[in-house]
Amino acid sequence: MNTALTPYPIGTPGTPWGDTKRAEWLAAQTRQRSYETEVLSVIEGLRARFDVETYGELTYGTERFALMAFRSRDWRDDLPVVLVTGGVHGYETSGVHGALQFVDQHAADYAGRVNLLVAPCVSPWAYERIHRWNANAIDPNRSFRDDSPAEESAALMRLVAPIRDRVLMHIDLHETTDTDETEFRPALASRDGVPFEPGEIPDGFYVVDDSESPQLEFQQAVIEAVEQVTL
Repeated sequence: MNTALTPYPIGTPGTPWGDTKRAEWLAAQTRQRSYETEVLSVIEGLRARFDVETYGELTYGTERFALMAFRSRDWRDDLPVVLVTGGVHGYETSGVHGALQFVDQHAADYAGRVNLLVAPCVSPWAYERIHRWNANAIDPNRSFRDDSPAEESAALMRLVAPIRDRVLMHIDLHETTDTDETEFRPALASRDGVPFEPGEIPDGFYVVDDSESPQLEFQQAVIEAVEQVTL
């Protein structure tokens, strides 16, 4: 754990990481939980009710991770698509399990209304390490672009590409943790060779809107619904 007063233990202030420092960072990461036990086993338990597909595979050293997604079993080409993603940042646990619980408890409610496409754990290596980045010290959430340097992001983009124009809504599940300030923002500053500027971790629940297509009434309705279970 790091603080604003203690230099990040990897790297030299003012100097971006090269291959040696990235390798040093990777060697310090430890597996703390099981993607197979906590995520894949749940997915397997839902196969009887939903179509499940493998949309990619990550390979980091000797480790391999299947990237899995759910589709509505009654998929119809005349219906719009709702995309739900979780675990883009592997340490944001609630997004992963929130997506799985949504599929288990509520997805059937939308049958015949929309097609659901759910990728519950976009970054399984990071999920196991409880980390924001992938094994190459890259943030997948900053890598959704052509020629992406993050295979997690590239695989999800390939999955979505055929139905991209039909996606009515994309809900990407994140959470903000205390370690953003104590670990991950200091690590980012060290990786990029810039000064760390302390910030603040907001309390409570919030949503991020689309500045080009604001939906303030919808956003307020989401917040009001969440208030019923968080107060």
